[in-house]
Amino acid sequence: MSAFAARQKLLAAAASAAATTPNMDDNDNDGDIIDRNTSAKSFFTRDNFRKALQAQKQEPSHHVDDTPAARPRKRKQGPKDQVPAEGRDEGRQLKSQFPNLSEPMPTGRRRIIYYSSQRLSQTNIQPKANGRMLLKLLDGERLVILGSYGIKVREGELTVAGAFLSKSDLVHWVHAPQCHALPVIRITNDATIELHPHPGAQSLRQLASLNPAFGKLWNESDDVAPGQAKKVFPTFQIIFTSDDAPKRGGIQELVSPAEWNKQLADVLDSKRKATPVVFLTGPKSSGKSTFGRLMANRLITGSGLSRQPWAPVVVLDLDPGQPEFGPPSVISLNKLSSPNLSPPFCHPALDPRTAQLRAHTVASVTPSLDPDHFVACALDLFHTCKTNPSLNKLPLIINTPGWIQGTGLDILSELIRQTVPTEVIYMSQDGPEETVDGLKAACQEKKIPFVALPSQQPQGQPSSSVDATTPATSGGGGSSRTALHLRTMQTMSYFHLLFSSLTVPVPHSQSQNQSQPHPGPTWSATPLTHLPPWRVRYRGPRPGFLGILCYDHQPAPDLLAEAINGMILALVKIEDRAGAFRDFPDLLVVSSPQKQQQQHQQSIQQFKKQSSSQKQQQPELLICKTPRESLPHLPNPQGKTLSPAHSRVLGLVLVRGIDVRRGELHLLTPLPVEMLAGNEQNLVLVAGRFDTPSWAYAEDLHRRQWEKNNAAAARNKQQGLVLGGSAKMEIDDDDDDGTGDGDQSDETESVGADEVEERPERERVQALHGGTSEAQPWVEMLHGSQGRAAGSKVWRVRRDLGRR
Repeated sequence: MSAFAARQKLLAAAASAAATTPNMDDNDNDGDIIDRNTSAKSFFTRDNFRKALQAQKQEPSHHVDDTPAARPRKRKQGPKDQVPAEGRDEGRQLKSQFPNLSEPMPTGRRRIIYYSSQRLSQTNIQPKANGRMLLKLLDGERLVILGSYGIKVREGELTVAGAFLSKSDLVHWVHAPQCHALPVIRITNDATIELHPHPGAQSLRQLASLNPAFGKLWNESDDVAPGQAKKVFPTFQIIFTSDDAPKRGGIQELVSPAEWNKQLADVLDSKRKATPVVFLTGPKSSGKSTFGRLMANRLITGSGLSRQPWAPVVVLDLDPGQPEFGPPSVISLNKLSSPNLSPPFCHPALDPRTAQLRAHTVASVTPSLDPDHFVACALDLFHTCKTNPSLNKLPLIINTPGWIQGTGLDILSELIRQTVPTEVIYMSQDGPEETVDGLKAACQEKKIPFVALPSQQPQGQPSSSVDATTPATSGGGGSSRTALHLRTMQTMSYFHLLFSSLTVPVPHSQSQNQSQPHPGPTWSATPLTHLPPWRVRYRGPRPGFLGILCYDHQPAPDLLAEAINGMILALVKIEDRAGAFRDFPDLLVVSSPQKQQQQHQQSIQQFKKQSSSQKQQQPELLICKTPRESLPHLPNPQGKTLSPAHSRVLGLVLVRGIDVRRGELHLLTPLPVEMLAGNEQNLVLVAGRFDTPSWAYAEDLHRRQWEKNNAAAARNKQQGLVLGGSAKMEIDDDDDDGTGDGDQSDETESVGADEVEERPERERVQALHGGTSEAQPWVEMLHGSQGRAAGSKVWRVRRDLGRR
């Protein structure tokens, strides 16, 4: 009898309906999880599993008797139960990858949360070559997996994150970090699935060497005991109980309430009547992005074996603070052809040729910088979708920011009136009353249905659908990351992205007329200070861009260089110079007032119909120069913005430095050269209220400390005393980007500047670049009280003052 059969017997004995439970001792197939008889198969449904656990909770005095007399006898293995030769040969490998394989049930009265409905054994899992795993699961069973993996359905059907996956040759790729709710794989029809290691997992995890915010998110091993070597784990780990979860935090499951499921089914059925245009709104952290992801996945894959999917799906991402597709401050129009099974920082950019159709920047993480410009950008993206014959017949999901009061409510009401969606979904049933009334009034004007759904469960609470009321033994509901931490992670992920990995062709499926889902991007773990920047000329006959335009705050010309140095700017392409600068009449230099008026009234549709010779006849711009550096800039005393109908954003750049002698800007950007070639006379650098990239200044600091710890661990390993391979760094909510020193405690230690190699930063960077003087240092190392006023000190304040 297997360990899982012993647990089944225990739960059946504790339940009140013990008479209906099959006899484990008389069942010849009690240890076989695959070839189970009909009664046992029906018992292992999710509902009966929940009832058994509830019965166990009502009998707290019962516990597992692990005495030798109480242990189940091992039945003789029959010919049908023999493990295939490939599985027998790799049995040791399976045991090393899953240490809890076929272990006995935990003893005592300790509360246990069950995430997966069965424990792995050699009867239901078979290791394959290249780290692949083959699993056989029954209807109603579930799996929770931590890490990065690919899932291929060889037989049957399952659902994950709102997507229904059935038998095919496609491999769907998943990133499931601990800082987000983990998707649950639910079997809807007896299935055989194949799990693949994720090809981009290693590069993504290496970002933890540059920022501790990326650490402790995956299935990494916890601190090992002295004298033991650090084990190498695959890219994913199946979580059975809370004992299998990492001890550093609990597990948060991706839960879809019943109201959500009903709404998803209604939207899928509505395709028979009209093309759905769903407008999602609600307070912050209410689940708009999560529900939008589930809806997009459901529309792409359909529902059930007889489903009729509606792929692809268009997503209008209008949340500049927490965007789903793109870096912060960017709103975009995207076309999805495969389910989205990863959090935003795992796909900070999409293939610009096929997936991301158009994007704009609001130069801020909130629409409050310029609400009118935000509405204009959103409507331009919407009109792009509706005027494109290949897009206007596809479902459209509009995700909005969480600013729902005051001016934010006015923005949402205006967008509802202009877009006229088929349905408005408000992700809260708790008000506020003023917001709900305002949205209902906007919907009544256009006779749009209004639906209020419950918000998602707050992170930090156990959300297991099996036993959601029992607290996890390891504490909270996952590794906490604030909105600022997640925004920092997404920006850092964007700048370390290898854009070439997005455009790698994926082979077509042999059995279906569709391409394989892209495995996603890969990243470079090299600190930005070690990367050679783009040297862009701003002086001479052929400058690399037109000039610098500042939204909102306008620094003095002699302070412009200091204002942009080391900051993030948006790279905007001008499609029609006269139309883009129509709000800047003083900057346009044309031959006559009649021609100027004609160009101001020219629409984007008329511009596209012009010949190439007419498009080249662009009006000149009045560009000013800063007094010291001669930086080209566009005066904007009234804080105007570019017209979104005649411009679009290509991406973000980080100003690495300014070489005044050569007249060059040193820029860092993940954008490929193909996107920038030939556009020199139509590029503008836009400055605004972007987040300060303080994470970029500390990457080299964290990397050297990480290398120092690894070197120390290697030395101690030879001496029989192995230390952890990564630095213990605390993520403090009071810090701007999650990389500060915070408050030290007994469990964690903070890495400070005094522990870093005492070598001048400029000398180190110059040595890295071959001793040239072209390197522009970002960070000046200060030791002790150096650089501080007399009598000053660093104040460290923790938000949780009750922590002991």
